[in-house]
Amino acid sequence: MFNGFEIDMLSLGDADCLVVTEWNSQYGPCRVLIDGGCSSDAGVIKDFLLGRGYNHFYAVLCTHAHDDHASGLIELVKDPAFTFTNAWMHDINSHISAYSLRSASAGNSSQAEGVRQVIETTKELAGAFSSRGLVPREPFAGEYISTSWPHLVVLGPSRPFYKNVLADFTKVDVPNSFLSSGLWAAGAQAGLAGKPASLSSLEWLLSQPPAKYPSIFAPPTENLSMQVPLAGLLGNSSVKETPTTQPFNNTSVILGSIFGGNRLLFTADAGADALDDVAPEWKSLTWMQVPHHGSEGNLSQTNIERFHPKNAYISCCGDSSHPSRAIVSGLIKAGAQVFSTHQSGHLCFSLGNVPPRGGYSPAVPLKGTGNPEPVFNWLAGWAGTTR
Repeated sequence: MFNGFEIDMLSLGDADCLVVTEWNSQYGPCRVLIDGGCSSDAGVIKDFLLGRGYNHFYAVLCTHAHDDHASGLIELVKDPAFTFTNAWMHDINSHISAYSLRSASAGNSSQAEGVRQVIETTKELAGAFSSRGLVPREPFAGEYISTSWPHLVVLGPSRPFYKNVLADFTKVDVPNSFLSSGLWAAGAQAGLAGKPASLSSLEWLLSQPPAKYPSIFAPPTENLSMQVPLAGLLGNSSVKETPTTQPFNNTSVILGSIFGGNRLLFTADAGADALDDVAPEWKSLTWMQVPHHGSEGNLSQTNIERFHPKNAYISCCGDSSHPSRAIVSGLIKAGAQVFSTHQSGHLCFSLGNVPPRGGYSPAVPLKGTGNPEPVFNWLAGWAGTTR
């Protein structure tokens, strides 16, 4: 009987699609689909999913409404080959008035075009969910994507952080009244009653005493540098201290999971500011998705020193900036093995007892200019790639 944890990261170039599977010895596998790449990736993703027997998902989640995450997901959600129990997405229309959005999307500037793209993609994805009888809920910090397994909790964005990012993205002040409207209200009526809300539920998720975890969702209340395991390690590196991230990328849903004491972090395209807002207990990771295809504009020195993952996975095309040489070297110096889809193809990471995979072989880690820190006693994970 299987009782392990698996992450599939598909090879789609500069686009994201992940499948998280947790095996239960009594009930079998339960899966969550995160993002769906570009519209041109839908066929590749469908073939992969059906080829592995992944046709039902307990939840489907869109991290943010950029085309390289959401456009292919629209096609997958509409496809009758797949079924979904729950759906999650943010809806910009629930947080900014129609008049303000029209103003923000007017004109020929790149900013206006970006707002128009988000509005249209959001509309299409919401329509796809509706066509399948799904009422999506908004994923803000503290929500559980799955209350049984896999244990996935939203670590970011918080509603106040999301509001501030939207104001920067649209250059429109977001009134507080919109934070309790739209999809959030609908989701609360549609099924949030099943979410664990008590501290004992948090203990159950984290398998830690409450004294150590007063709140896994609150942003740091003290200087984050005091909580960074390897503070100062990358001070002389090429990793930026304060990278600049595209504003809307910071609306990305950040997810955390703990399996057998191992912390795993899903970052989508979140930038340094969004990652800094994640509760400080999320450090010393076993596995981490490197945000925004390994771009140098998303991870700061402090981010890498804090998270210093054992395994860092990147979905990217392998050009001069994706992945960034500085980011790869910084991760390696912090003790990570770094794997990329551009070199290894579809990647899989697993913990515990999972079914064997035919056609997979050990993935080859990237090389960087830094030397790994020989200070960790990590549990062994597994990484592989299709050929």
